[in-house]
Amino acid sequence: MSARLSIRILCAVLLPLCSSIVSAQDGPRRIVSLAPSVTEVLFEAGLGPRVVGVTSYCRYPEAALALPKVGGYLTPSYEALVALAPDLVVVLAEHRDVEPRLSALKMPTLRVDHRSLDGIIQSIERVGARAGSATQAMEAADALRRHLARVQMIGRGRARPRVLMLFGRSDDFRQLYAAAPGTVHDDLLARAGGENVLTSRSVPYPTLSAEGLLRLDPEVIVEFAPGGPDIGARRRQWNALGSLQAVKMGRVHVFADDFLAVPAPRFVRFAETLARALYPQ
Repeated sequence: MSARLSIRILCAVLLPLCSSIVSAQDGPRRIVSLAPSVTEVLFEAGLGPRVVGVTSYCRYPEAALALPKVGGYLTPSYEALVALAPDLVVVLAEHRDVEPRLSALKMPTLRVDHRSLDGIIQSIERVGARAGSATQAMEAADALRRHLARVQMIGRGRARPRVLMLFGRSDDFRQLYAAAPGTVHDDLLARAGGENVLTSRSVPYPTLSAEGLLRLDPEVIVEFAPGGPDIGARRRQWNALGSLQAVKMGRVHVFADDFLAVPAPRFVRFAETLARALYPQ
């Protein structure tokens, strides 16, 4: 057998194998996100160019605004999904009722968990590993871990303030919606160096009354009001409860950033802003 013929035979054997290896490394090419936090994670992992569909609530990054929409967060349009012909749909743990429908449509899925800061960071690595962007995803995840490590140094060696975290309230303070231990917002607070004034895990986001708030008497109040009214006006409303420690000491912090309702990389980075509010010195 001539050397030239041997080379031809070797190429014929190896080329299909090499092609399959490259394809496996490339991973899925048409990815659909079923949550705003998932969309942000996909772009953070370097997979933005492969995202072909998002929900109607996905507004970040800006590139996501121009992508085809597949309906609501928990109510996707299966017709829209089929039309996009995705080779991967990334879902959250909250999509357990949706996943069987996707499976029936022969759509591969990847479930990630955004109920903790570690879960958010790990989801970057998971989508990267699944879609052939492992290196960039790992770098992004490690950067967030280093960021949290620096944040935890801000209040090191100091007493942890007792904090109430709110996610909405009535103007008359008759109803206040708080974050209890075990939630992603409680995890954010813990990483920033605060102690949740609530202790029960029975209800993740309980409703409090003004009387209940006065009994808790937190040292710091953190109010998240994404897209809400003027921050200064909202902060001044707290003067009506002037007997609270947090109000007397001027330690009521109101944040109106939209991303505070989306547990994704920007939410993780917010830990530094929160830590500096808890430890202003």
